[in-house]
Amino acid sequence: MPSEQTGSGNKDRNYYSKFFREIDVLHGMQSTPEDREWLLTSPKGEVRQAKVVLYMGCNVMRTTHLMRTVTDVFKLLGVDFVSVGGAAYCCGIQHYNQGDTDASKSVARTTVDNFEKFQPEQVVMWCPSCISFYDEIMDMRKDFTFQHVTQFLVEQIGNLDLKPQPPQKVALHYHTGGEQTDSEAQAAWTLLSALPGIELVDIGTDERWERRCTPALQTNLGESGWDILARKSIQSATDVKADVYATLYHGCQRSLCGFEAEYPLKVEHYLTVMGRALGIEYEDQYKKHMLSGDAIAIMEEVTPCAVASGISLEEARATVEKTFVKSRN
Repeated sequence: MPSEQTGSGNKDRNYYSKFFREIDVLHGMQSTPEDREWLLTSPKGEVRQAKVVLYMGCNVMRTTHLMRTVTDVFKLLGVDFVSVGGAAYCCGIQHYNQGDTDASKSVARTTVDNFEKFQPEQVVMWCPSCISFYDEIMDMRKDFTFQHVTQFLVEQIGNLDLKPQPPQKVALHYHTGGEQTDSEAQAAWTLLSALPGIELVDIGTDERWERRCTPALQTNLGESGWDILARKSIQSATDVKADVYATLYHGCQRSLCGFEAEYPLKVEHYLTVMGRALGIEYEDQYKKHMLSGDAIAIMEEVTPCAVASGISLEEARATVEKTFVKSRN
């Protein structure tokens, strides 16, 4: 359970250290320092300028294959960019959600200041929660230019050499409920529709999904309510004989990938499907481990990366147990 609030109404610092440490450990079990083409620390000294900052956010680090995929797509585009993410670039929404309003504003401002060190023309945001926080809560569009990665890729679609793939029927899991959210869903639809060999089918959405898949949404719906909603959506994809149930956000992918074990389709992030048409494919280790639930097998696979990342095997195993074993029970 979260740490108790202090007398000032702010969340105990231990809460944040645990939250970000779990992300760091999962990231460190899926990649070595040499693998990472993104900055996880604030820039120091002289900083190389870049036209675009690809802002990953924090939680995507739990699904490192998506960070690799989007970075490779940007490289194929020949974009002058720098990728940043992790706790050092927190948008502040975690603090805001815990009632630490002053801290959230400070964190947000610090991260924007770090963006500005690269003197970019725009910031392309991966995380829908980050873009929502900067846009709707912090009202920072006047401070810098930003858009979601789906929107950016739609603008660049003509510069991508998309190769035909074996015929597949894809059902897109998407959210609605706001102008930005609807725009992101439409952009993902446009991207998937552009893939040769892909037949995209609309299974609709449900307002109960709200604007993104989050732990808070699952809590609000309750375990049973969440399960019913998820199964209804995936069953709709199954009924139209979809080969792939394509998720829109990294949170959706983490939350829904485990259902692949029970349905005759694959649960994949939309960018994984798109990346395949560009010759880019990284294994979704998070899904693999979620489907396995075998702590011994998972530890055998992640140990080399954990060691290279300076993570103790005790901490790695505890994270494996919490994330991939207990989640199945």
